[in-house]
Amino acid sequence: MLTLIALAACRAPEERAARYAGMYEAALAGNDPWTARLAMQRALAADDSNPQYWAALGRVQLTLGDYAGAYAAFVRANELDRSNANVIQTLADLAALSGRVEDARRYANQVLLLLPSDPAPQATLGFVALHDRDFDTALKRAETVLASRPEDSNATILKARALASSGDPDASLKLLTAFTAAHPRDGAALDTMVTVARRFNRLPSLAAAREKLVALRPHDAAGRVAYAETLYALGQHDQARALTERLVRGGDYGDSLVDVLALWRRYEPRDWSVPTARALAAAATPRDRLRYAYFLMLTGAADAAESLVAPLAKPPVTAANASVLALLAQIRATQGRDSEAESLLNQVLAFDQSNVVALRARTDLYLRTGRGRQAVFDAQKLVAEKTRAPDDRVRLARAYRQAGQPQLAENALRGGLQDIPADPLLYGELRKYLVATGRSDELDELGQQFVEQQRLARLQW
Repeated sequence: MLTLIALAACRAPEERAARYAGMYEAALAGNDPWTARLAMQRALAADDSNPQYWAALGRVQLTLGDYAGAYAAFVRANELDRSNANVIQTLADLAALSGRVEDARRYANQVLLLLPSDPAPQATLGFVALHDRDFDTALKRAETVLASRPEDSNATILKARALASSGDPDASLKLLTAFTAAHPRDGAALDTMVTVARRFNRLPSLAAAREKLVALRPHDAAGRVAYAETLYALGQHDQARALTERLVRGGDYGDSLVDVLALWRRYEPRDWSVPTARALAAAATPRDRLRYAYFLMLTGAADAAESLVAPLAKPPVTAANASVLALLAQIRATQGRDSEAESLLNQVLAFDQSNVVALRARTDLYLRTGRGRQAVFDAQKLVAEKTRAPDDRVRLARAYRQAGQPQLAENALRGGLQDIPADPLLYGELRKYLVATGRSDELDELGQQFVEQQRLARLQW
């Protein structure tokens, strides 16, 4: 009897896991990968020793574009079963795509030991060649796989990347367009098409790929915002507005509200965007109200912005309200109330000397009022806090110039371009600096350096 009870107890988790696995299959059949992922996660919570469950989780993570999650799941599946060549090959592909070159080579060689005639490892080794910038070898390996597997996704992506990297983005996009037309649910191919089209500024191809990704991942708010941005850039204004407005009014925007408002500020007329934002802010959460307030401040509706922020910004400064008070100070500065703004910012930074919102606001206030020496200290802290923010490098350069330190201003811009290669803001600011200091003869050399940075940036995948 005790043995039967023990067996039943052991079997119960396996039965629960199997039921969830059945839900996973049903969800996939119903084109619901989000529910499928949840079902498989619950199956693994009940039985985490089944390599097939881990591989299934990895596959659905791939469908959802979560490549890091997919890699982790397949690693666990491989730990539990070292003989599954499909799992090892998937690990090889994911490692190659994410730049883990040595892991990719190791997994590919394991597959070759198990299946010496399998062409799939050839694609993996092609990605390794691509990483080494040996584009001819990468292209040859892709062609080898496609000769026997013309519909192979990884080999197609490899060929497309090799073509783009070797200077033929149009051939790359033609290949990807044809492939994704036949395989509209291949998220990896669509992501590659987005990357190529964006890097080489092929807006029609970018829009086509992002439209398919929206259909593939309808709950991805960032993807819908990216699609809207491309539509705006193409001049398809009405469609872009409808898409962003529907996203915001539906409340399904996650962390993308700031990005939508940035698009409205850039592309929409103020007489539409300001009243629309004010109406939406009235029913928004306190967190989103601050985002609307920032947008309104930037669009010149400072009084409307203050009415949203002031009720949430009551001194004294605390960890909860420090950034809110800093935003209120920014708003008051735009209203010409500089002394009130500075007093608030001083309070916030006395409480939290690394508060980025307050540092940016006080730096801008100092710059606008001609206090370059004071601006330098805040801008230096900003750059230390946000090393990849080009606008803060520009603030630092402007502060140095106002403080009478032109060489340090130039160093800030040149150093910024080294740390953030091919950034157009830093490049434009350095061009203006050279012109203003009578060194226009250096513009050609700077331009050549910037073009080379752009070229190298396109080779980074």
